[in-house]
Amino acid sequence: MPAPRKPLYAVTEAERDQRRTAVGAGLDWSRVPSQLDRIGKAEWRHQAEQHRAYPTRLRETDRAAVAAYCLWKSALDTAAADIKERGSLVPGRSSADAARGEGGLVKNPSVAAMRDASQQLRYWMRELGLTPDSRARQGLQIEEPESTDEDPIFDWDAM
Repeated sequence: MPAPRKPLYAVTEAERDQRRTAVGAGLDWSRVPSQLDRIGKAEWRHQAEQHRAYPTRLRETDRAAVAAYCLWKSALDTAAADIKERGSLVPGRSSADAARGEGGLVKNPSVAAMRDASQQLRYWMRELGLTPDSRARQGLQIEEPESTDEDPIFDWDAM
């Protein structure tokens, strides 16, 4: 059974200003963490662009969490690229691997690295509210653009 959703209500400008003052300034996206590699920095910039319309959704206190998310995104992409290049099985390096048969092939270590990275990435995405489910649980409702579909077959209000 899905979690109950919080009802939506309009927030006045005064309430928005009060909340902004109460919770502090948003994350300064221009300060990219130095520990990120090229892929991690690209993900940081991507998240900065995605959060431009919501400048106070993430705070400076969330910096380490966002950096961890970007690090794990990089680890996942790097492992996936290695699997794409070399495959799921790679030649073993020991004589025991060769004696085992099947051409001495062993599981590519990047498979385990990708599995671990995907688990960590999923954790940080939930923590930061980057999935639809986590946003709903946090009461964050993003307005969807109005549909331009002129075919009312799925327009439940029209039925």
